[in-house]
Amino acid sequence: MKYLAIGLGFNLFWLLAVWGQYQYVTLLMSLLIGCWLFYRRCFPYALLASVIGIGGDYILFQLGVMQFPLPTDPLFVPFGYFIPLWLILLWLGFTSMVWIMREQVQRLPLWGVIIGGSLGGAVSYWTGLTLGAVIWPYGELVTFIGIALVWSIYSGYLLWLLRRMSKRGSV
Repeated sequence: MKYLAIGLGFNLFWLLAVWGQYQYVTLLMSLLIGCWLFYRRCFPYALLASVIGIGGDYILFQLGVMQFPLPTDPLFVPFGYFIPLWLILLWLGFTSMVWIMREQVQRLPLWGVIIGGSLGGAVSYWTGLTLGAVIWPYGELVTFIGIALVWSIYSGYLLWLLRRMSKRGSV
């Protein structure tokens, strides 16, 4: 029941980030801070794990694989040159959720994490496309396959980092 609630909570977080974009940035930040205060050991993992995802999305953005609608609020305009703040917060929320569910995630075989992560990640970005949060100039099929491949790497990295940081017990 605990993991169902965590999964539903993350899906709500995802919806606020992707559908709401800049409209709910303050709420997203508040939820992250609350999560990190409650699950203190989650913060270092979320930061280390998110760096790769944020960097990867930035590379995809620079290569023109993904484009984002420009923010209308002048406060967020600088993110038009990077990736959206809501996407950065989404990465931090996702990796926080992975840490919170680490016992369940670590029970999965590597191939299951890679296949599930690659498809789940690609479907998540495709759903963002349908909600108008992202634009795929190279078309849906090619971009979906490319994002699935990138997410297979992300997923392996997230599991590796999760196992490494869980073993240490220092985080």
